[in-house]
Amino acid sequence: MNKVFWLVLSVASVLGACSTDKVDNDGQNSSSNAVATEEVSTTETNSVDENYKVYSINSLEYSIPESWTEEVSDENLKYYYPEDGMLMVSYSETDGTISNSVSRASFVEGFTSNLESFDIISETEITVGGKTAYQYNLNNEVSNEEYETSVVIFDYYDGIISLVMTKASNSDEDYSNEFENILSSIELTDEVDEEVEEIVEESAGKEIVLGEPIELGEYTLTIQKYSLGVDYEGDSALIIEYDWVNNSEDSTSPFMTFMLKGFQDDVETDDAIMVEGVDLGVGQKEVRPSGVIEGAQSTVGISDTTKPLELELDELFSLDSNPYIAEIDLSTLE
Repeated sequence: MNKVFWLVLSVASVLGACSTDKVDNDGQNSSSNAVATEEVSTTETNSVDENYKVYSINSLEYSIPESWTEEVSDENLKYYYPEDGMLMVSYSETDGTISNSVSRASFVEGFTSNLESFDIISETEITVGGKTAYQYNLNNEVSNEEYETSVVIFDYYDGIISLVMTKASNSDEDYSNEFENILSSIELTDEVDEEVEEIVEESAGKEIVLGEPIELGEYTLTIQKYSLGVDYEGDSALIIEYDWVNNSEDSTSPFMTFMLKGFQDDVETDDAIMVEGVDLGVGQKEVRPSGVIEGAQSTVGISDTTKPLELELDELFSLDSNPYIAEIDLSTLE
């Protein structure tokens, strides 16, 4: 699922517009974007002395301060500019759920990949509209400018809503109250909750079971066995033994069709290189259409053998990822 998220995170390329240079063009932006989104209603809040307008994205309503300049890129991506900052609201379709820790880790990786530098200050589970959401606060740098950024993400029907609030670090402005008001204005219906639960159940059903075939695009992979090994540096590794069938019309090698990742404490483990007794050559053989490979091996690193490891299996090339997952108790392996 997570590869879709990166399309949403184009925000990194426009963070530089948050400085006061953006304010110089407010008059032009106001005139060109005046009809971008219809105002649904006007409300007042007691926490800040300002009126709020109600906007929507993909039928999700939220309130924005009237003084903020609006800009709409498309129906699923909108920007709002206060005096010295920027709020991005976006929606992206996906097959999975942000409640999955691996998905969240991939989200953060995708968001930060376009930043010159960053420092994640906090990760918090919060509530938006009565439903679970996740908030990340970070300091980051784009185009040699420093920013303070807060990111909130939550499931919404068959996709993800993300709100990114950022401001220049050297600005005296503080939009934390306004951002909190915006989040508080969001209401999620029971219908949304039921849809999300269905997505979670579907995602949770994609489990790796030893001996059961898994369809990965045009190929079938069956994991037969897990065992422990040691790489050339003496670090522990998980050895995965699998069978593979080429159902496509082209010749290819098994290792070119899937990827395996290990996670412990929600952090991806290191690659395992030159693991003793492992022959990667079997999985690197060229296989013609309808060809079968048995007993191939692959490896992932282990950070701590006393803790469980989450194994993630996914297609190597896919824009609509929804990985298979296995929770492995390493203490039961030899």
